[in-house]
Amino acid sequence: MSTVEDNDQMDLRLLWLLLIPGILIGAIVVHVIAGHDDLKPSAATSNLSVSVPTQVGRCAVPSAEQLSQFPTAVRAEVTAVGDQAVDLRVQNVLAGPQIGLITVRLPASQLATADTSLPAFVQGHSYLLAIAADNQLAGCGLSGASDTELEELYAKAFG
Repeated sequence: MSTVEDNDQMDLRLLWLLLIPGILIGAIVVHVIAGHDDLKPSAATSNLSVSVPTQVGRCAVPSAEQLSQFPTAVRAEVTAVGDQAVDLRVQNVLAGPQIGLITVRLPASQLATADTSLPAFVQGHSYLLAIAADNQLAGCGLSGASDTELEELYAKAFG
């Protein structure tokens, strides 16, 4: 081999040694600029719009057996309270699909304070919510402000 060929092979090796780290650094920069995947909501996390059923008749004493029939149960914190809706950020899912945000559509014909099936939502407070398959919020004490009694009921129903 001639000296020229040796120099060409050396130049190619040097080029590859410099090129590979450059490609790796470029990929990292693109990932940072495009955003971190772990900061974006998971594709498996969804938002849920829930309605409040009209209460008919009297309520039975809430039981774990009754509560366990609901396919979705979550602990969520109220982030906004409006005249027509309440927004909650899900803190943890106890049963059902992964949910990020819940909007409870308030009934226009009923006052929340007069309807015993509807918890009085307060911004910043945590609630335990049971939701039926038709996206109806469970009332009659099955959904409400997170307290020791309701937490025990949810622990019995959902483990």
